[in-house]
Amino acid sequence: MPRFIRPSFSAPLWVARVAWVALALIPSGIAPTLASHGRSAQLVFTLAAWALWGLGTLAIFWLSPYSLSALRMVAPLVVVGLVGFVFTSLSTYNDVALSDVAWPLVGVAVAVLALVCIFLPALGLLHVQASAYGDEKRLLLRVPAAQIAPIAVSYLVLAALVVATLFAIAGEVWWLAAVCLVPTVLIFRVVPKRLHRFSRRWLVVVPAGVVVHDELLLAETFMVRTTAVTHVELSATGGDALNLTGDIAGVRRQLVLVVQLREAEKLAVSPYLAKMLGTLDALHVQSYAVAPTLAGHALAALTRPPATT
Repeated sequence: MPRFIRPSFSAPLWVARVAWVALALIPSGIAPTLASHGRSAQLVFTLAAWALWGLGTLAIFWLSPYSLSALRMVAPLVVVGLVGFVFTSLSTYNDVALSDVAWPLVGVAVAVLALVCIFLPALGLLHVQASAYGDEKRLLLRVPAAQIAPIAVSYLVLAALVVATLFAIAGEVWWLAAVCLVPTVLIFRVVPKRLHRFSRRWLVVVPAGVVVHDELLLAETFMVRTTAVTHVELSATGGDALNLTGDIAGVRRQLVLVVQLREAEKLAVSPYLAKMLGTLDALHVQSYAVAPTLAGHALAALTRPPATT
């Protein structure tokens, strides 16, 4: 483990791993519920459930930005699916004892625990750092507040189309399955790629310099040498620094990291950020503000002297 990764950061990862594996071992009551809805429903949703669990298992044990995106897309579906099966079980059988739903409720609780851990900043840091080269320190940047609603809507549309397709196939309504499948395939080619951008927004610290890698806000990676950085601090506002957080000016959910440069450096911003800031697509900046998910840890990574041997 790299020196700058604190041992405590591994706790959410291992809690999530244990909880995720436990989901396959906890009696969920899914099988009898599905059996009561016919063979097709049982086959379709059983395969879908195991596919989601298998994909999540692979993503939670193989650390990378790609697996982080996959994990954060799969985990909410699993939680919603388990909750849905619990309510379906209650509505299917008129006389259901508490003992009959105890284990399914435990399964829901374990899935929620895994979900919470999966979205913790420490787990995200471990995933993005796993693909770093040499002495790189990759620090994940927070999702801009303005992007949360579009992310949620895109994800819900994709999830709804997938679920609708599964229900149509399970009910053997083939024309409806075909109608749902076409937009599902089309949107599946777009949404995951767009959501993955948020797992690839990093502040990168290397011995030679500091890098901002952000496909959402920047037209190209912004790199400056270590000798060009004169001051680094945490701030509640960012002051006069160029806003590279993606949040609207004046809207700050947490502290931002302000990097002051010795002299102005050229930076190419994306059309999205240029429109948001009301600027040109190429700027000269002498200070900028970014929003790492672990701001204090990012400050330490930038200011701590390099290890000597």
